[in-house]
Amino acid sequence: MNTNRFETFYDAVLAIVITILVLKIPQPLSPTWGAFFSNSLNLSTYFIVFLAIINIWYSNQNLFQHIESINNKSLIAYGISIFLFSLFPYFASWLSLNFYSLAAETIFGLIMIFTNISHIISVVVVFGANKSSEKLKELNIKKSYFIIPILIILVGFIFSYTIFTPGIYIASLISILLSIINNRKQGKELEDTERFEALIDAIIAIIITIIVLEIPIAVNGSLNGLLELELEFIAYAISFIVCFNVWNFTYNLFSIVNKINYKSIWSIASGLFFLSLIPYLTTFVAMNFYDFVPQCLYGIDFVIINLCSILVTYEMKKIDTSNKFLQAAFQNYNNFVINIIFTAVFMVIGYYYWPPIIMISCLLSIIITWIFMYKKINLLNLI
Repeated sequence: MNTNRFETFYDAVLAIVITILVLKIPQPLSPTWGAFFSNSLNLSTYFIVFLAIINIWYSNQNLFQHIESINNKSLIAYGISIFLFSLFPYFASWLSLNFYSLAAETIFGLIMIFTNISHIISVVVVFGANKSSEKLKELNIKKSYFIIPILIILVGFIFSYTIFTPGIYIASLISILLSIINNRKQGKELEDTERFEALIDAIIAIIITIIVLEIPIAVNGSLNGLLELELEFIAYAISFIVCFNVWNFTYNLFSIVNKINYKSIWSIASGLFFLSLIPYLTTFVAMNFYDFVPQCLYGIDFVIINLCSILVTYEMKKIDTSNKFLQAAFQNYNNFVINIIFTAVFMVIGYYYWPPIIMISCLLSIIITWIFMYKKINLLNLI
């Protein structure tokens, strides 16, 4: 069986799991810093699961770069992995609400362990079905890369059942970070970026549709009932443009990029993590449109997304120095710097005068950079 359709299906499931996790984070009870940080455990759990999914996706993508087909055994093995991934949103939320529950810690740890085991089985099955493949031999995957993370989680079980209940939670984070480091050691430059582009597109598309789901239904069928939700629709419109702007950036970037590496993939993944918080923050802003804290958090998230974009272009330029068009298109980071400074200035203004100006400034900064980019593209076309 050709791998293309299965890869698309596999990536779509992971993209949905990642974005659904955001829906499980409860909204703060009030527009204050304290209320927001009371959900820090939900956010950190989401971060851990996000890292785990992206890390396994990268490992899987690296493997599928070296094969052209899979058999039924491989499908069954990966099907089990997908099933385990689909459980993450539910049990991650359960753990966040019951952090010191031994049962919640245990189930979360078991899912982490079985996810790793199913991934190992999938890799073994793929290797078994492609014994004659010279490309697979080039990977030189070490068994310790798979076994050590599982052993760390098992140590976490010992801690949870003897000394400190959240030991499994902490061990899971350590095991994921170690696995990321191990994957980096064997990471190579990839010239085929289509699968990663498709994952980016899927995540951003789902983020946009999730924002719409967060808009409450009008209380009645009258126009006045709909107009009562004007702030929700204004927040959605701005967030849509923010998300579309990120997609447009990745589209333009990958249209001139010839290759990517481990660092550039994780740079984009970092940006996607903060972009995935947009639905959560959009709802927070819409519910408290004239309060500073929600607006400030939205502005901070927007600034971080731009910082990630700077990091992405820096890594891309570094690994592809011979790409003259890439070097010319991103010879500086003025567009992102403008977004950051513009938003930062209006965050100060919003604090002293009118908080909604922060979200509006994100929109204005995007419009300004689009104008600059349009002029830049026309100039490059004349070269």
